[in-house]
Amino acid sequence: MNKWKIPGLVILSTILLSACSVNSNADQLYKQPKPLSAHVMLPETIKAQSTQVLEVHVMQENKTVDDAKSVQFKVWKTDAPEKVQVANAHYNGSMYTAKATFEEDGIYYIKTDINARGQHILPTQQVAVGKLSKEELRSLQPAENETHHHHSHH
Repeated sequence: MNKWKIPGLVILSTILLSACSVNSNADQLYKQPKPLSAHVMLPETIKAQSTQVLEVHVMQENKTVDDAKSVQFKVWKTDAPEKVQVANAHYNGSMYTAKATFEEDGIYYIKTDINARGQHILPTQQVAVGKLSKEELRSLQPAENETHHHHSHH
């Protein structure tokens, strides 16, 4: 009877494993989330010692996202990254808005931190405030696309 144990296990294992095959289109069985996109709107010119309204239009599949879990603007001056101003945005019926204060001339970063529908995107823009030195003008990066939607986790 012992001589049938190993061949029997091999046959049984083969039968069981052959029943479990990978479905070649298994990825289609799961709903693929559509990426979020964000269009951040900033004032054309920003003066030092001013408070500005920052706006972002969040979209998914060309439709406005009005149910974001959280939207924040994080603002900091290039030479003072430890001094981050955080402004929570509120939905106004068409986009998310918040106010930020720009105390002095220089280059600032504005990171829009968006959590919505299980996704997290962080479009970041560089803006000039007031008058810039020649050194600051040289370091100013060319504008990137306004839409950054390739981040789904962070």
